[in-house]
Amino acid sequence: MTGSTLAANQDQVLEAFIIQVRQSPDLKAQIKAALNQDQVIEIAAANGFDIDSAAILRKWSKHTDFSQDTWMGWFEE
Repeated sequence: MTGSTLAANQDQVLEAFIIQVRQSPDLKAQIKAALNQDQVIEIAAANGFDIDSAAILRKWSKHTDFSQDTWMGWFEE
């Protein structure tokens, strides 16, 4: 698997995780309570989603509101 293919796969896994988080109030609460991206990655892994910090960074780079933590930009509240 090439680097760009691996990155694309990570991005797809992250998108699937975000969808699940948005549909699960309990999971959403866990993410909101996370103190850092390592905790977010651990929560994702515990739920069967293998993501890395680079995937989160790529997702974050698409946001324009940098006043919130990286993963808080996943929620439209």
